[in-house]
Amino acid sequence: MINYSTLEGVSNKIVFDAFMKAFVGFRITTETTYDSFCEMLAERNYDPAISLGAFDLETGELVSFVLNSILENEPLTVYDILTGTIPEYRRKGVAKNIFDQIKVMLKQRDVKIYTTEVLKTNPGALELYLSVGFEIEEEVVNIIKTPKGSREVYEYKIIMNVW
Repeated sequence: MINYSTLEGVSNKIVFDAFMKAFVGFRITTETTYDSFCEMLAERNYDPAISLGAFDLETGELVSFVLNSILENEPLTVYDILTGTIPEYRRKGVAKNIFDQIKVMLKQRDVKIYTTEVLKTNPGALELYLSVGFEIEEEVVNIIKTPKGSREVYEYKIIMNVW
C-alpha cells in the first residue's frame, strides 16, 4: 500500500537515498554525492511544500517522488526539477498518481504552467509525462559542464497548462 504526501518535513537524505535507487545506472556518476545533490536542490530552489512523494506503508520507504520549484511568478509557473521512481515500483501507476495529486495541488495554488525537460534518451519518462498531460513545446540542446569537461544533452522542453 502507498501513501502520498508532500515532502515537507522529509529530510534531503531520505530524498537522496530514493534518488540513488531510482537513477542507479542512469544518472548516477561518481560525482553524485549527497552534498552535490543538496547543492543542485538549492540551486534550483527546491520547494518541498509543492513536491510530492509516494511512501510504501509497510517499509516507510520513499519509492517515488516529484521535486518541484517555483520558476516564475507571472504567470505562476512551477518547474519539475526531478522525478524518479525506484525500479520495483515502476509501471504500477505510482508516479501517475503523484502527478494526479500534483495537478490538484497546483490548481489550488493558482499555478498556470507546469514545465520541465526530459532527456530524448529516456522514452519511459517522456511517455509518463505525456500520459499525465504534458506536451512537447520544443527540442533543446543543453551544454552540461562536469569536472571532466562539457557535453551536449538533447532534451524535450515539455509543458502543461494547469488551469
